[in-house]
Amino acid sequence: MSEYKYFMGGTTAKGYVNFYENLIEQLDHVLYIEGGHTSLISPLLKDVAYQMKNQLNIDYIYNHIQRNELEGIVFTDLNAGIFDRSKMNIRRMKWPLIKESLLFFGEGYSKEGLTEKKQLLVELEKQIEEVHTLAVQRFQSALTIHHEIEDVYAPYMDFEKANRETERLKNDIFEKNKLNKPSCVHHRYLGAATPDGPRDFIQNLTSQVSRRIFMKGNSGSGKSTVLRKIAREAQDRGFDVEVYHCGFDPTSLDMVTLPELEVAMFDATGPHEHDPSLISDEELNLSDQLMTQDLPKREQQRVSLLKMDYRVKVDEATAYLKRVKELQDEFERIYHENTIPEFYNVAKEELMNWVDERK
Repeated sequence: MSEYKYFMGGTTAKGYVNFYENLIEQLDHVLYIEGGHTSLISPLLKDVAYQMKNQLNIDYIYNHIQRNELEGIVFTDLNAGIFDRSKMNIRRMKWPLIKESLLFFGEGYSKEGLTEKKQLLVELEKQIEEVHTLAVQRFQSALTIHHEIEDVYAPYMDFEKANRETERLKNDIFEKNKLNKPSCVHHRYLGAATPDGPRDFIQNLTSQVSRRIFMKGNSGSGKSTVLRKIAREAQDRGFDVEVYHCGFDPTSLDMVTLPELEVAMFDATGPHEHDPSLISDEELNLSDQLMTQDLPKREQQRVSLLKMDYRVKVDEATAYLKRVKELQDEFERIYHENTIPEFYNVAKEELMNWVDERK
């Protein structure tokens, strides 16, 4: 049975951005867990997944702040998923009973205990929002610096040659193949900024493909642009596409996988640097192919200084995310202390019944 891991939401230079709407639209059955928190819901999801892992293929959706915890699972064979609804910016239910169901976790708490801690909870929530905003601001500053680095390289790139290289890739990957069906496009993150720094699931997500193309090159060499054009070509030809956005700048792409062709192309540079390790792996270095000349010494020095500034801003943002986790852990600890023990088993049974009904 396959087990894929990825993120659906993350703290980026654009704020908290998630792609759950795209996922929910493509599922036939959805169960939301309302009123819970990551450290309370994740054990439920892990228990249900453990019970089903030998029967069903499962996708594991991780939380980027508490990065070892789950915020969703998808049973791909059933086209069904269970999710922590708080990670979706609280979308309204469009198809209650027909497609969407709800498990209210709020019934599992001791009201008296939570009431006593209400003021502390309010203060913690306020601090979490404030510190998270600081993290986003630092990522925004880092993104501005990143764009400055790209601007340094831009005059030395041959973009006409880049277009020719992209056309070559299209012909190489797709040949003359087309499928007589609509393309299904999934939007996700292969990695995310976490309190421990950037983390990615590239090796897991590409473990089943027969062809992996590792894209190398400096900032601004066109890696994301090439990926976007390959994704568009796949859609035009009727192939399903898994589009993995950049966890730092979600408007940029980090990877495109084509399940029906067993192909994965991805940005293999930092902060998710990987090198070919299999005989079938390929490396595509866009800087080597597209740069018209090496950077002049003065520009190299400028890039070095900009990279130092970039690193400082990212490190500051990561420190703020670490503080967010500490505050979130303290917040959730209060709910843990006031959870009715028996409710966990009741909730787990309800989740298991929901899955069994769809098998």
